[in-house]
Amino acid sequence: MIPGNKDTRDGLLFSLPFLFVYFVFMIYPLLYGLFISFFKWDILSTAKYIGFENYRTLFTDAKFYSSLWHTLQFVLITTPSLLALGFVMALAVTGKSPLKSVMENVFFFPYIFSMTVVSTLWAWLMQKDFGVFNQTLMAMGQNPVSWLTNGSLAIWAVSLTTLWWTAGFNMILMSAGIKQISKELFESASIDGASWLQSIRYITIPLLAPTTVLCLILQIIASFNVFGQVYVMTGGGPYGKTRVLVQYIYETGFKYYKMGYSSAMSYILFLIILLISITQYTLLGRKERV
Repeated sequence: MIPGNKDTRDGLLFSLPFLFVYFVFMIYPLLYGLFISFFKWDILSTAKYIGFENYRTLFTDAKFYSSLWHTLQFVLITTPSLLALGFVMALAVTGKSPLKSVMENVFFFPYIFSMTVVSTLWAWLMQKDFGVFNQTLMAMGQNPVSWLTNGSLAIWAVSLTTLWWTAGFNMILMSAGIKQISKELFESASIDGASWLQSIRYITIPLLAPTTVLCLILQIIASFNVFGQVYVMTGGGPYGKTRVLVQYIYETGFKYYKMGYSSAMSYILFLIILLISITQYTLLGRKERV
């Protein structure tokens, strides 16, 4: 482009294929989903407009509340754990250990596997009669544990699987943030007599705050959308104790063909995630600026 030329027609022309695909596969489904949330529709028959009836039904649905609570449990378990573990991993791979390159590959390795592979693998490990975990417990003289069929343990088992699978992603982001911190700051702190822990507390953690906020928001969004691990490992059981909101939305739409009601729940979930993300960004971002 000639300097000073403000003609953007070429740029717009080259952007059209992407914009077309983005509209067809992202914007249109998003708007159409909102549209059908005001209808009673089972796919096979003609949609019937019912206004906000799906939303009114939603707030009196006990399964909706229980599924939302199980989702919140998962978020509260996994989000702090993944942030803390990712930070510890990031410290390990940015330190002075000669094995830091090996550790970085080992920590990130689980993340390259698909959700189905990871969930199936851990379901085998936690199998009551033949799983490695219970075989180890029995070899130590302990009774086997029903990891996936005990209502109080199943959500923790799924969370542990998620922790092993996705912690490496936070490690990559946080290690990149740590590497951006000037080494002179750590050298100056060392000269002034600061210990390693003091350097982490007063230099690394404060200067890593923007990356931490990013990881926090991304992690909460991902945790609220949990579905695959639960579906493969427990199917929402036992007795619905691990049924999360996305699974309930899926079952409502594709098992019971209540497409309008399913769409309404989807938009409530979207609104919850949006409000939490905006609140976090506003409060934590303001704290950073101060």
